[in-house]
Amino acid sequence: MTGPTAEPVPPAELCDQLCAAADRLLAGTPLRSDGKLTILSLAREAGIKRWILTHKYPHHLKDKYQAEFKAAGHKSRPLQIAEHDLEQLQARLRTARKERQHFEQLSRTYAIMIAQLADDLADVTAERDALRADRGVTRLPSTTAASPVTRFR
Repeated sequence: MTGPTAEPVPPAELCDQLCAAADRLLAGTPLRSDGKLTILSLAREAGIKRWILTHKYPHHLKDKYQAEFKAAGHKSRPLQIAEHDLEQLQARLRTARKERQHFEQLSRTYAIMIAQLADDLADVTAERDALRADRGVTRLPSTTAASPVTRFR
């Protein structure tokens, strides 16, 4: 009943519970634990006390499952979902930054066009005023008072 390290061999039922718990943790579908790939989560998932893994059968169970979790390199389902969401958000951020750069360039272009149009308007206005002055045409001031015809009605 004892192995090479003089510790008792765990019962088959316990090994089955731990295998099922480890499979659930690796699949990301925990029933009793937080889903982390740790010895504590494995013990909770299997419904046993942690000391059974760490003290009573450390070489048979704890080392085996620590190595299995590490070798699997598997991420729990909540972590996979979080990483997927992070990738989507980063992609949206890249898109938003590209759009912002596009609109900044567009606004700079519009600012240049507006400045050019303002200069053109000033030139045309000055030219018009010069032509009016050359003709000797005097513009009457505009009045806001009512005309004499409408005043007496």
